[in-house]
Amino acid sequence: MKINAKIVLLAAVAASLFAQGAPKKKGDSKPAKSAASKQVVLWKAGDAKINTYRIPALCMAPDGKTLVAACDAREDHIYDLNRKGGPNNDYQRINIAIRTSKDGGRTWTPSVYSHEWKWDDEEKWAGSDPSFVVDAKNKKIFLFYNVAEYVKEAGIYKQYVQESSDNGKTWGEPKDITAAIRPAGWPQKGFVFITSGSGMQTKDGTLLHTIVYVGKQVALFGSEDGGETWKAYGKPTSEPGDECKVVELQNGGLMINSRKAAGAREIFESKDKGETWQHWSDRNLKDGACNAQIMTYPLGRNFAGRKVGSVTYPKEILIFSNCNAGGRSNLTLRYSLDDGQSWNEGLVIEPGRASYSDLCLIPSRNRDDSPDVGVIFEGSGEKDIRFCTVKGRDILKK
Repeated sequence: MKINAKIVLLAAVAASLFAQGAPKKKGDSKPAKSAASKQVVLWKAGDAKINTYRIPALCMAPDGKTLVAACDAREDHIYDLNRKGGPNNDYQRINIAIRTSKDGGRTWTPSVYSHEWKWDDEEKWAGSDPSFVVDAKNKKIFLFYNVAEYVKEAGIYKQYVQESSDNGKTWGEPKDITAAIRPAGWPQKGFVFITSGSGMQTKDGTLLHTIVYVGKQVALFGSEDGGETWKAYGKPTSEPGDECKVVELQNGGLMINSRKAAGAREIFESKDKGETWQHWSDRNLKDGACNAQIMTYPLGRNFAGRKVGSVTYPKEILIFSNCNAGGRSNLTLRYSLDDGQSWNEGLVIEPGRASYSDLCLIPSRNRDDSPDVGVIFEGSGEKDIRFCTVKGRDILKK
């Protein structure tokens, strides 16, 4: 009887591990147990006399070894680029803070600014909402953000890019790309912004990212010449969206996954490189009206093409991080085997208060293994920014 009991117990544990990796149908969003590493605080409120650090971005540099993290350094208050606040009820200076790590995120370089914007009585500049696009072919990182000047150009929000050719160690001068990337018909004034987090590179080498006309439309912009020039890509969606990310699907199509309202994510799919879009709401992705991250995840040879039970694993899947709750908490990492039509339960990264997040791949030394996933997110009710990793072996349970 004792031997049989042990067998039953081991079978139950094995079934539980497999169930955590199996994709779930719409409506089932109960998260599984966390497999994330110990969290490392990269920035916290009050560091270097900065009131608030917000809006994280993360990428793996082209060398495959250097993690690059970025965020807003908001000097006076927590509010966004387009809002006043603080003791003087005014706009504030914001710069983009950068840190890098060469040991998988265990240790990080001191925080520096990618560019220090002018702030005096004559001109008041601020840069906010960092995001990365990595060009693996040309070995470059592009850092995007939104810029405002409150004295001479009040109410106008522009889009800038900086470039690094040394894996995030140094950055070139900011370049204004506003006129090049905005779709026809979008206004000069009004809150238009590039989404924070990460854009992507398609299989044919095109660099793609998302831009938002708040409450109206979302659209793509990109580069087909390695970042030498940037332009609007395709056409905007017909339906409104908010902070959003783009991903390339297995069939070569594009998907935009967008924040809109609490309770769901808004999905836009295109089969013609963004010329037309089909829209639907994914209520399987419970959401707290918060920025999230979606990206392609290549499986190692231990999983790619394998059939486990009734599940056949493709060469690559989608992974997605967001606040799997009605508010800003319960940050969860999930995957989809079918281009976002269904999602598994997922792994809880932070069960408590958490907000914006971004992801990157950390290559495995063994080609048989799937890459680890680096996660950066806002914690403690947006009072700090943290980093942790999820092992590739835990993304899909064997």
